[in-house]
Amino acid sequence: MRLLLPRFRLFDRRLRRGFGRAWLWEAVFLTLVLAAITPLWIVRHIPLEDLPQHLAAITVLHDFHRPEFRFTEFFELTLGNTQYLSYYLAVHVLAYVFGVELANRIVLSLALAALPYALRSLLRVLGREPAWALFALPLTYNAHLILGFLNFVAALPLVFYGLSLAVKQRLTPNRKRSVLLAVVALVAFYTHVVPFAFLALGVVLVAWDGWPIASMRRCLPLVPAAIAAGFWIGSTAGRSVVGAASGQASAGGMHPTFQDWGLSLQETPTWLTDVLHGETDTQLLILWGVTLFAALALGAGGAPATSPDGVLASLTRRIAISIPLAAIAYFVAPTSYEWIWPINARFPLLALLFLPIALPRVPDVARYAVIAALALLSLRSFREVIEAFRAFEEREVGHLEEAIAMIPPGRRVAGLIWDPGSTSVKYSPFLHAVAWYQVRKGGAVMFTFAEFPQSPFRFLPDRRPPPVRRRWEWLPQEVDPARDLNWYEFVLTRRGPGNIASLPAQWERIYGDGMWAVWRRLETNAAN
Repeated sequence: MRLLLPRFRLFDRRLRRGFGRAWLWEAVFLTLVLAAITPLWIVRHIPLEDLPQHLAAITVLHDFHRPEFRFTEFFELTLGNTQYLSYYLAVHVLAYVFGVELANRIVLSLALAALPYALRSLLRVLGREPAWALFALPLTYNAHLILGFLNFVAALPLVFYGLSLAVKQRLTPNRKRSVLLAVVALVAFYTHVVPFAFLALGVVLVAWDGWPIASMRRCLPLVPAAIAAGFWIGSTAGRSVVGAASGQASAGGMHPTFQDWGLSLQETPTWLTDVLHGETDTQLLILWGVTLFAALALGAGGAPATSPDGVLASLTRRIAISIPLAAIAYFVAPTSYEWIWPINARFPLLALLFLPIALPRVPDVARYAVIAALALLSLRSFREVIEAFRAFEEREVGHLEEAIAMIPPGRRVAGLIWDPGSTSVKYSPFLHAVAWYQVRKGGAVMFTFAEFPQSPFRFLPDRRPPPVRRRWEWLPQEVDPARDLNWYEFVLTRRGPGNIASLPAQWERIYGDGMWAVWRRLETNAAN
């Protein structure tokens, strides 16, 4: 016993040190993840371009029968047409407790926070370095998020978590995990089709072992999502996606639009961390790339085999196929098709998120240096975004809420936004500002995503406004109030006001602060 006791104590000290390092690592990881979602909670109006439209869609679903909002007078629900159900329904359910806007912050925060955890889960099950999941953090604020592509962003963690389940299922199959993988795949499909395609491809590649029957059995978790896809493909939105993928002309004679490869290469950084004005984003992206190559160089010579029989190494190579596939898809896929934009731009971010899978392990000291570099990069990125979001709220939003308050609930409101951009963040966070009215007070607005096939609601045929021309929301100067605004009772403008001010007998300004203005129709015979 005396001989064994010192060994036991030595083992106990090592065990305690191991637990201590694990807890420290978890604390650092969690701190960085919480820092990543902080910008979403410091302002009332998050400057994401399509965010107001998504919130308006969820509001229609959540408050469809609310009398003062009058949604039932203007719209019908078309849940079978949309492939974005999971995100909308998640917010819809939470909205019973938190309200639509707070529920959306929660769901979006969970999606951003889940991505590094999901990537870490995949790295662990493949026997790779879990710390390389930190490479996802500096990419948190990217062009897709700032453009408000919430469904695409929310689908990304589902890809990596689903692949981790598929690898575990290949190694130690059990029924509960198979069911869980089926649920994740189905939710991924109803979140966004592009990330789902990478998940489905990865599941198939992981399942294959040369025996067709056994391989097909491992692919059974994809069946529910495949059935859902079969029904959805028959919808207008589904046919458009298939047309874009196949290069076919649409029923209206429109063809996919492609971009020169050289221009695509030049624009690659704009689909990654292109969030802020100035050179900060570019510098951070370059430092991210330098850190990636440093990790690759420090692990030169290769890490030890991940398992004696090389199974995990083989599965890693199969999943890593997604890296070149995403890169190739960026250059060969169309940029747009009918109402779908962008298409090819989705792929560079996916390629970068898969890259940590291909990185080797490195010695401890070097690994800590890479972790420190990624932590500093991430914190710098989050600080810059926080400052930009605050500047947007304090200097640019102005009296938007006061303007909306001047319009009674349940009305028909058009938005003419002459100045949709921002000096704080890129893209056009005010483009869909009129949708904030629909979020707050219901009614019907234009411009609206209800005009698009992927919308979960659409106008009733006999209660809809006159159809608007393509890019109507971008060209307020081409809107003729006497011709295009007869259906509306109010108009919300930013800057401008354009031709509407030249019709004092028809439109009266009831609010104006130099930036926002509200105009009320004076005619009593406006369309009902």
